Amino acid sequence: MKRVTLSLLTLAAALSAGFFLTGCEKVKPYLETVKTALDRETEEEAAARKPLAEADIPPPPAPVKMEPVINKEARVSVLGYHDFTDGSSTNDMILNIDDFRSQLQAIKDSQLHVISMRQFLDWKQAKADIPAESILITIDDGWKATHTLAMGVLKEFGYPYTVFFYKNYVNVGGRSLTHDEIRELAANGATLSSHSVSHQNMSSRGGRSEADYDTWLRLELEESHRFLEANFGDTGAVVKTFAFPYGIYSDRALELAREFGYEACFTVNGKKTSWDTEDMEIGRYVVHGTTLANFDPALDFGGGSLTSAGRKLLAESRTETGEEQAPLVTVNPTPNSVLGNRLPLIEIDLSKLTGVDPASIILRVTGFGKVPHQFDNATGLLTYQLPQRLRLDTCGVQLTFRHAGSADNEVIGWTFQIDPIADYLSSDVTAPGKNDPLPADDNKAPAPESQSPTATPSL
Repeated sequence: MKRVTLSLLTLAAALSAGFFLTGCEKVKPYLETVKTALDRETEEEAAARKPLAEADIPPPPAPVKMEPVINKEARVSVLGYHDFTDGSSTNDMILNIDDFRSQLQAIKDSQLHVISMRQFLDWKQAKADIPAESILITIDDGWKATHTLAMGVLKEFGYPYTVFFYKNYVNVGGRSLTHDEIRELAANGATLSSHSVSHQNMSSRGGRSEADYDTWLRLELEESHRFLEANFGDTGAVVKTFAFPYGIYSDRALELAREFGYEACFTVNGKKTSWDTEDMEIGRYVVHGTTLANFDPALDFGGGSLTSAGRKLLAESRTETGEEQAPLVTVNPTPNSVLGNRLPLIEIDLSKLTGVDPASIILRVTGFGKVPHQFDNATGLLTYQLPQRLRLDTCGVQLTFRHAGSADNEVIGWTFQIDPIADYLSSDVTAPGKNDPLPADDNKAPAPESQSPTATPSL
């Protein structure tokens, strides 16, 4: 408005002056004055045209954080191995390397994904996703064959794995791994994690006072990790996870492990790990060297490979319409059950399968090897009565056979547990053929003092 008023006044003045002046020369300066007045900016116009100062520019909006999409329905089978050999094995904790290679091939053929410990932890912590059905490979103790035999096979398949070391069995000669060998493992796909200092039963107080027990537990948990960090932390392969020796632990051990900051702790209780499984009690399928027990159940996610006519033998399944189907083969004692009886009757019901070839049946039991079973072709029931008390707390069973629905041999295997105390408390518990499972319990029950480990680990 100011500019319009000023322009009109200036124009009027110029025209008025033009009436009293003669000649174009007199009018021209006034016309230039008018033009200049009309082109002059007001203060507001000049301010609007002037670039904004940096301080006056509003900041860009904060980026929106995108949370990772996590499949909380995914499941993981954690495999547990110990030692390896290129010969025959009579020890459940020592696996023939050719059998190990065959198992890795079975994982590959099943199109299951093998994930690293870091991937497993990131999924559990909702930082990253994993495939719906995954395998995590772990190896305990630090035997030299982990380097000389297993490392090469794992490298062939490109599979990551975790080795749980206990401090007192590192670089001490014999069949223990040296520091250089451990570094080579780390350079070839291995994660390095803790398995205690002395590989003792962490639920046993061993005559210690409560305060001394606490001090000892802290040493076993903390020093084993600090040892790995001090010696191999520069490799970037050390991950803060822990495997309980023998899979045995106490409530206090769990508390201290969580307090120290372990991201996960592992037992030997064979079961699938889901997203909401307690981080301090992750189960593992410990694969037996003589019977190969636990491997097939670990790969059994319900459908997929290792099947008979498209179905798993020991697993429930569903039809295309969603109808539940019972397992084709049932066994007793049931997988992962806990018995008090050290003289169980092994029973395998093959009645749902047609054309079972009796001559093809081979039954193996932990501690007994190949055993003389009984098979009733009319009922399809296979049985074997243990002739003497089981000495080990875990018993593995493996059955190999052929039937009309299979082109090759079927192999099924499973394990069950023996309560080390129940047999001593009641003579009625142990009787031939009595397979009643004990009430459900966890792995936190202390083992008898007679089970105190020696310098040579078993789990």
